[in-house]
Amino acid sequence: MKVFMLIAVLVALLAPAVVNASCGQCTDSHSCIGEREFQICFDGVRDQTVNYTCPDDSPICTDYGIICLANGTDTKRGCGDVSKCGICSGTDVFACTSLTTFAICNNGEVSASQLTCSNDYVCSVSKAGAGEPCITRCDSTDDDICDLIVDTDSSTTETTTISPNTTVTEPSTNSTVTEPSTITTVTETTPNSTVTETSTITTVTATETISTTEGTGTTPSFNEVVYCQGISSMGRYPIPNDTACISYIYCILKGGNWAGLLYNCPTDRPFFDADIFNCGTVRPAYANCTNLS
Repeated sequence: MKVFMLIAVLVALLAPAVVNASCGQCTDSHSCIGEREFQICFDGVRDQTVNYTCPDDSPICTDYGIICLANGTDTKRGCGDVSKCGICSGTDVFACTSLTTFAICNNGEVSASQLTCSNDYVCSVSKAGAGEPCITRCDSTDDDICDLIVDTDSSTTETTTISPNTTVTEPSTNSTVTEPSTITTVTETTPNSTVTETSTITTVTATETISTTEGTGTTPSFNEVVYCQGISSMGRYPIPNDTACISYIYCILKGGNWAGLLYNCPTDRPFFDADIFNCGTVRPAYANCTNLS
């Protein structure tokens, strides 16, 4: 009997210990970041400065205490499919950078600034390219996501997350735009004009005197409401294929529906920069109002 109990204890100690994990999250001492790559965790925080690779004879990073195991039908992978993460091709508008984040595409390159889907929404790889990146978790499928969960770390990744009830103020010496969730009137005031739109209008266009002496560009026409419904995330966004970059779209959730507000940048910061999601003094070099070539 004692021999049997000793054997049982040894088996329990040597067997892989199952732990709950997701790609990019710490599971005790490690975090799988790809099918065969992982990072070491200290006190539940990933050391993102060094990546480790599982050996060829046990190439699968797992959710077990024994990090690397041989490939087999019973091997539970610590990461899902991350091959579709951060992929921009052709005329893609956005690319999924994690399970819940996405970034603007420009000429096949992914912008460093990330946007975050609203709560209970995930990024759809197939719809991100068409400009509608966020879908509900219930509508998502394993083969249409970037199965990676990223940590919020301002030192390594610039991430913009805005909740539907956030109050947003656009500071300027010449104009003020305020969007409190409890107020149903949007007012844009400039030295030359004051425009007020009530909440019964789903699309608001505020105009302002803008200097266009720094070259020419085109601002394509499109439906702001449909655009914001596709993004399903509150914040400032560039007009697709825009090269003039004197305007931006402010997406906001009103009464459970997404609305798009078209604003012109103020005169002291006349150009919208999609890389920082704000107006600046220099016109971005490329379409979609970005400086990424």
